[in-house]
Amino acid sequence: MSHRALRTVFFTLEDIRSVIAANITALRTSSGMTQLDLAEKLHYSDKAVSKWERGEGLPDVYILAQIAQLYGVT
Repeated sequence: MSHRALRTVFFTLEDIRSVIAANITALRTSSGMTQLDLAEKLHYSDKAVSKWERGEGLPDVYILAQIAQLYGVT
């Protein structure tokens, strides 16, 4: 019987913000949308989208789900 070593991975809030920021930016730019285009589809301001993309804030879970649905990702 073999024993596997369990590895615990912790992510900081900064790590999470960075990954979400990069994903939003990549999805938006690859679809040819501006920050204003995305903001209008989500009923948010382009300033909010800019903050998300700079990792200075996070959209709430409902908005993340809308972004995922908009770009067809899970």
